[in-house]
Amino acid sequence: MIEGIVGASAPVERSWSALAWRLTPVIVGVGSLALGMIALGQRSFSSIEATAFVRADVPIRDLLSTIANDQPGQAGHLLLIKVATLAGTDELSLRAPSAIVVALAAALMVLLGTMLLGRAAGLLAGVAFALDAGVVEASREVRPYALGLFGIVAATALFTFALEHGGGWRWVAYGIAAALLPLTHPLAASVLAAHGVALIARRDRTDVRAAGVALVTGTIVAALLLAWMGNERFGAPDGAPTLDLARLAHGIAHPLGWNPILVLAAVAGLVALFMARGADGQWRGALIAALVAAPLLATLLAAVVLPVHAGALILCAPGVALAAGAAAPVLTPVRGLFWCGLVMLVMWSAVATGFRLARAPAEDWRSLAAAVRHVRGPRETVVVVPEGSRAALAYYAPYTRVIRFARGDGAWVVVVADDPDASIEAARPFVRTPTYALLRQFRYGNGLRLQHWVRP
Repeated sequence: MIEGIVGASAPVERSWSALAWRLTPVIVGVGSLALGMIALGQRSFSSIEATAFVRADVPIRDLLSTIANDQPGQAGHLLLIKVATLAGTDELSLRAPSAIVVALAAALMVLLGTMLLGRAAGLLAGVAFALDAGVVEASREVRPYALGLFGIVAATALFTFALEHGGGWRWVAYGIAAALLPLTHPLAASVLAAHGVALIARRDRTDVRAAGVALVTGTIVAALLLAWMGNERFGAPDGAPTLDLARLAHGIAHPLGWNPILVLAAVAGLVALFMARGADGQWRGALIAALVAAPLLATLLAAVVLPVHAGALILCAPGVALAAGAAAPVLTPVRGLFWCGLVMLVMWSAVATGFRLARAPAEDWRSLAAAVRHVRGPRETVVVVPEGSRAALAYYAPYTRVIRFARGDGAWVVVVADDPDASIEAARPFVRTPTYALLRQFRYGNGLRLQHWVRP
């Protein structure tokens, strides 16, 4: 009798287990969304976020004109902000789309990892992606990185699905996604090279010609979009600093999540893939390694002729997460080792994410705007340096008049700079010295300062 009960319960346990695995993408996506939404409106906008909002908060005709003439590289990002303004213009409403987009990417990452490497690997890849500290930061900002991450994961999932299952219509869907990748983020188009590497490794497939046509067509359209974007940006200052070794290292740390467990898992996963026998593991290893390398190499090449932001290297995160997921087959043969490794990854990711989110904001515009309103005298003026940061002060202090050069009895100069000396040098061209002398300087975050210049 007892044996009968035990035997009857086994199918029930298997059905519950199958249901849990099927719900894994939803669970990971919801977890990512919850993590991204925690205290989302607590911090003030940065200069970059506020500037993007000002560009998008215009009639749709003006927005399309801005995209076509001035900001083609942020087309998808600005349109996403425009949609967000329908819900509100506060920090929470404008940042929520980034959290939603990253959550969708995390759910897709589970499916992509499962298609490539199996269920356990899909779970590990999804968790690694959702808890990556750099990805979490991207989900909490009004910046184009979240949309770029989604574009990479979605296009790669369509590519893998078509490659594994075949069929002409699947390649049509992939070709459209590949062509539109630059609209999510210009650097996202670099992963088309990774798809090409994987297709070369799978050249034994019977439908390789259809796959090649879809990839080449999508790449040509994407290249035309990139040429248009690069032509508009070439020679136009956008605040991007010079890419030196320090900024490059800081940028690389973002997709790695400041997490040594993630790095070890990614290295182990790539080694396991390339050591696997047969061509099956080889093409998967080539695809994942290229997903990591393509955004990095594209950034280094672009830095030769264009200003680049090292923070865009967060777009390497999908490749890093898949590489970590590839370590699952190494862990699963030993009972309990996989879950032990997953717990270690979650714990370290939680520490890294908590540390990054607990840091003081680099630019506390909300506090600075309140200070300006209280301390500015009746015959004192306000100057913002650089001019591109005016949008942030205008958002938090809309009734404060800002001029280009200091006038009156004194001037309060708002400066975005990394250190006090750099902020003084940046302010001097806008304040006539020795007509004015610097009386005092206040700091509102690591990169934002308020200076009081008075007549000596």
